[in-house]
Amino acid sequence: MAGFKGYVVSKTLVMDPFGGRMFKIDIVEERENPGLVATTSGESAGLTRDMLEMMQNIFRSIPMLGQMVSGKIPVPRVTLMLTEEEMEELGGKIDVGEYVYVKIQGGKIEILKEEH
Repeated sequence: MAGFKGYVVSKTLVMDPFGGRMFKIDIVEERENPGLVATTSGESAGLTRDMLEMMQNIFRSIPMLGQMVSGKIPVPRVTLMLTEEEMEELGGKIDVGEYVYVKIQGGKIEILKEEH
């Protein structure tokens, strides 16, 4: 079984081509930021790694840049377009910020709301 835990970052009411109401739901997965990566070899590899480590430390000390270098990054994974009836089948109301589990197994994709 494959899958991931994600959370809802966006829920938008849109109109389908026939005038019906649909919900567009975007789900992202948080992944660890690998930071800066050096891809050099030879004599300069050690120096490059040392410089990148110093740069990361400097970036971490700057509030806005610190998040980009360390921490977690939201990666877009699933966008759903559901009718009102399909939203009810999903378990009713699903809101921005709620966590879900996306399971992929046996040719099926399941989306389950996290229980509190």
